[in-house]
Amino acid sequence: MKTFKLMRYLPVICIVLCGQAFAKPISITIARSDGNDFPGFATKADDRNIYISQFEDGSAAAGYAFSSMKGVSWGQPDDWKKAKEHWDRRDYTQATLAFKQAIEDYKGFAGSKHPMMQDNIGAQAVFYYMECLRRTGKFADMMEPYVKVQKVNLGKKWKDQIKLFQGWEHLAKGRWRPLSFMMETYEVKKSQIPGIDDYTVAPNEMPLVDSLNFQHMAQVAYLRAISTEKMSEELAGKLAELDPEAETSREERITLNRDIGLMRSKALTDYSRAYTINYGAERGLALRSMLASLKLIEKMPQFKESYTMQKEAYGIASLFNVLNPGGLPTSLKHLLTKPVEPDSDES
Repeated sequence: MKTFKLMRYLPVICIVLCGQAFAKPISITIARSDGNDFPGFATKADDRNIYISQFEDGSAAAGYAFSSMKGVSWGQPDDWKKAKEHWDRRDYTQATLAFKQAIEDYKGFAGSKHPMMQDNIGAQAVFYYMECLRRTGKFADMMEPYVKVQKVNLGKKWKDQIKLFQGWEHLAKGRWRPLSFMMETYEVKKSQIPGIDDYTVAPNEMPLVDSLNFQHMAQVAYLRAISTEKMSEELAGKLAELDPEAETSREERITLNRDIGLMRSKALTDYSRAYTINYGAERGLALRSMLASLKLIEKMPQFKESYTMQKEAYGIASLFNVLNPGGLPTSLKHLLTKPVEPDSDES
């Protein structure tokens, strides 16, 4: 009796499982080499073939060789249009969910390496999902799609950002030295700057390569800043372990103090670049950079006595409050109070 009942449900189970084996169908038009163009619904693709059904539900799909085609025209599914609308509105919370679903729905296309499949919806979904996670600060969640985004069929215009995703992976895993080394590859080498010597360009003023656009420059600045700051914290920890009165460690303390100061200065400059170089177009990155600047400025030994530094912190805090009203952490809200200019010329 139990066997009979199970058999009754097998066709339903089979339909469900079979449905899961295919990507969500996308309407397409195939331009054939023989001139016999035809429409259909694509369900998946490999490196040689694309599988097309004549039915909207994608059933009974058959393989067609790319070699027999002149091109493929893709339709825009409604759910994909909606995902892009969220992206265009910078509603990254909703876009994250939409692109995550698109990865699943269109995964049957993402892996095809054929040139006609370049920048297909399945491949783009992985990229945009990564970008949504990055822009909302969910760096740890980028690890799994980071592996996928390197394998999908995306063209040249996507590659610079895909390369930068590795920097965000280093950040997520706290690998500060590898991150710093990676950011150095974006700097113009000293040997390429005519007439440079040790006093011409400060370490925090090394220019970035011209091939970067403003969006990528802002990311490089932020990633270079945070790696520099974190490495300065390592030096600060080492300094704290030394006896401040011991003559034997005097030279080491002087060197550490100098290096920490230089690194913090470099980090502050880069944080400032990160929220100004792209005119703050990427809101999340700008806000993170401002917060990091405020926290770092307060760590500077001369902050409490320096009107100049207090005024800088006040300016950044005020700008942050305009961009994100009420979003300033309680521990930093005192910086919204305008500092009092000293009577003397000393600051």
